[in-house]
Amino acid sequence: MLGATPMIEFRTLGVLDLRDVAGTEIRSVLQQPKRLGLLAFLTIASPRRYHRRDSLLAMFWPELDDEHARAALRRSLYYLRTAIGADAIKGRGEEEVCVTLDELWCDATALADALQANELVRALELYRGDLLEGFHVAGAPAFQDWLDRERVRLRDAAARAAWSLADAAERGRKDGEAAQWARRAFELTPDDEDVLCRLLRLLDRVGDRSGALRTYEDFARRLTLDYDLEPAVDTRALVEAIRTRPARSGVITDSKATTPDQSAPPDPRVLAVFPFTVRGHARFAYLAEGMVHLLSTTLEGTGDFRIVDPRALLAAVQKGGSEELGLAQAREVATSLGAGLMLLGAVVEGGGRLQLTATLYGSTDGARASVQSQSDDEAQLFKLVDQLAREILGTVHTGPGMRFARLAGRMTGSLPALKAYLEGERCLRQGRYFDALDLFQRASTEDSGFALGYYHLAAAAAGCAQPELARQAIEQAHAHRHRLAEHDRLLLDAQYAWLMGEVMNAESLYNAITTTYPDDIEAWFHLGDMLFHCNPLRGRSAAESRGAFERILGYEPDHLASLVHLMRVAAIERRHDQALDLARRVRALSPAGDQSLALEAFVAFAAKDERLIERVIQSLRHARAVTVAVAFSDVALYSGNPDGAECVARAFIEVARSSELRALCHVGIAHIALSQGRYRAARAELAAAQALDYPQALETRALFAALPFVPVDEGELSELREQLRLWDPSEVVTSGIPALAVHNLLHPALQEYLLGLLAVRAGDLAEARHALGRLSAQADGTEPAARAALRRGLAASVARVQSGPGGALSLLGTPRVDLWFQVTVVSPFLSLAHERFLRAELLHETGRDAEALGWYGSIAERSPYELIYAAPAHLRRGEIFALQGDHRAARAEHEQLHARWGRADAELQPMMRPAVS
Repeated sequence: MLGATPMIEFRTLGVLDLRDVAGTEIRSVLQQPKRLGLLAFLTIASPRRYHRRDSLLAMFWPELDDEHARAALRRSLYYLRTAIGADAIKGRGEEEVCVTLDELWCDATALADALQANELVRALELYRGDLLEGFHVAGAPAFQDWLDRERVRLRDAAARAAWSLADAAERGRKDGEAAQWARRAFELTPDDEDVLCRLLRLLDRVGDRSGALRTYEDFARRLTLDYDLEPAVDTRALVEAIRTRPARSGVITDSKATTPDQSAPPDPRVLAVFPFTVRGHARFAYLAEGMVHLLSTTLEGTGDFRIVDPRALLAAVQKGGSEELGLAQAREVATSLGAGLMLLGAVVEGGGRLQLTATLYGSTDGARASVQSQSDDEAQLFKLVDQLAREILGTVHTGPGMRFARLAGRMTGSLPALKAYLEGERCLRQGRYFDALDLFQRASTEDSGFALGYYHLAAAAAGCAQPELARQAIEQAHAHRHRLAEHDRLLLDAQYAWLMGEVMNAESLYNAITTTYPDDIEAWFHLGDMLFHCNPLRGRSAAESRGAFERILGYEPDHLASLVHLMRVAAIERRHDQALDLARRVRALSPAGDQSLALEAFVAFAAKDERLIERVIQSLRHARAVTVAVAFSDVALYSGNPDGAECVARAFIEVARSSELRALCHVGIAHIALSQGRYRAARAELAAAQALDYPQALETRALFAALPFVPVDEGELSELREQLRLWDPSEVVTSGIPALAVHNLLHPALQEYLLGLLAVRAGDLAEARHALGRLSAQADGTEPAARAALRRGLAASVARVQSGPGGALSLLGTPRVDLWFQVTVVSPFLSLAHERFLRAELLHETGRDAEALGWYGSIAERSPYELIYAAPAHLRRGEIFALQGDHRAARAEHEQLHARWGRADAELQPMMRPAVS
């Protein structure tokens, strides 16, 4: 404890530790359970009062006779006095004994004192976990009973303190602080469903609906896994009410409701490492921000404190705007980030020699220590940083967790690798993913064991839609994960799970990271990104990701990727003007960013600005294919201008070099046409695609014909089934285009899947079952999750006809998210839109309309290939709302249906008449 008078420290809450005044473990007690249990009982059970020896005998030595029990107690007291000091344990006469708190400090008694004094924040700082967690004394049942009761009492007291702070914060309109304390209360009693509901209501009141829904989903999943139960009916009803309630208007761009409240006292265990002042040659300028990364990486996990996320800190410093950081500004930034310790320093270069100086400050007091290291040249930089880190740690009493780590072990020992890495980090912050990709590849080439370099290379590759490179990089990072501190290992493990398709595991890891490291921008972003892309695959809106992205803006207001996602969320929530404002803001912040042109296309077509449209189309003709794909997707999904998406695709057809890429554009246009109810126009586009790439066109024609709302006559259906049977999918050439490469080796499975769906539509159940059997028997080397997803969808379609909606729902099973998100975005088959629409229909047919509304409502939020289901989903939602008597909501859905199918073919017009009457 910084600045505390030296005492014996006895930590019992979450961490079990006993240290003398010099900070050395007292192992003679820690390694003897009965001695330790006796000390704990004397210290915590009614502290400052004497305990009779006969009660202690009954508690710890019930199996011994009186003589032997008393001898055992005398020996234990003798060893305790020897270990912690004779004055720490006092006797009164021959029959009574107590522990004096003048010589010994215990966190459990300090907690009781803090609660008594109503110092609730201090109390919760002390409560780090259950009393003597995992501790057991064999043969002492009375002690175990006392310990169990005391654990519950202290845990409940801490929970009450957290709720008191939450209620007070809410009354004071400090919504973010209220949510923070309420979450802490629930963490202390995570199995109490009444407490869960109290938390959900509070989060809903303060506007954190996405946080409430995420908390519920985590609870429900844990309840199912641990106890094979589901939440109570009242809890589910509360969550459905929160889920379906209209969202608050406006995006919280300053995130006052989600960032740490600045009135909360800074945590003395949180350290903020600030950019260093650099004096000397300009080539050392990289060390200004570089020292933040270097020292944060070196110090993370080496002591009993947490390091503020470097990205959050750099963003907060940049927000200050001044060229050189002053102590007052640093204090303000540290306080805003909840840091009770600050590290400021300087790099001075002269004649090639380097001198590093760092000063440790408390956020509310003066300098506590100043340390220095120096060397003859830049090549010694890593040794300099290691030396500086050791000197810093030597000035801080960090407790039992302190250990030293070499920077080169955690980051890199190569200067070229370091410089490429730091520049790559800067490019990532600016949204320049392709530049970052090159730099991280260079860093990894310079140092083949650079775990952090591979980790960020994977992130950049994912941002550039290069899944194989991303997976290769994360595999390399994972192979070297032992070099990282615990925090970085957690991030790496979460990203590894995310890229490998283990979404549920990744989400749990990111939730754990953001709980322990609340300022970790990267973890918040990946959590939000997962919610955005994966929620629709489990019947929930992508808009639930908003809370995570808004949390990031509280730390880094100009976080580009979060602003882009919030633009899309605003469009999903039909806040058109706000979506436009956010897109323009990103373009202004990063005019050279990789997404700038795609966002310009969104703005042009959303605003219907003809001059800007003309300029954008010219630029897209010379852009990367991935940029055109993002532009097409954003315009199609979010601009409210489907003709604009067609315009983007036709512009690219003119310049696309490969026939398969031109065919892909025609397929995209066909989806846009069918999303408008224009099946004849869609067929014409597929005819054009067929002349360029027969497999693409055939598979898409079959998918369209399988849709229950598309008018397909018997002759067309029969002809299409025959063409599918005669087609040899093994002859399809492997594609290098990312949007088509996801189907490499999958075409035989797609053939059986589509044959089965068409057989179901034709009423030929025997053939449908045969196709399902052939699909189930395949083992073609493709991703197992992809074939399993196709098999489930076809099996449910067959079962719906054979055994009804209940049996079909059972075959679909619990929603799975085991495909990598980019696969589900770029593939019309692996988007699982057909199966998701089918699930919604089955839920509706079985009377589970509340769930069905969620599945219908999450259609067409993330992939342009889902748009063909959007109008029928609006139709069905309108019917359900009308049945429920919610005529306003029904009219809104009918208006959306008419907006999408206003130009529908005559055959589809009858579906709209009841909707628009």
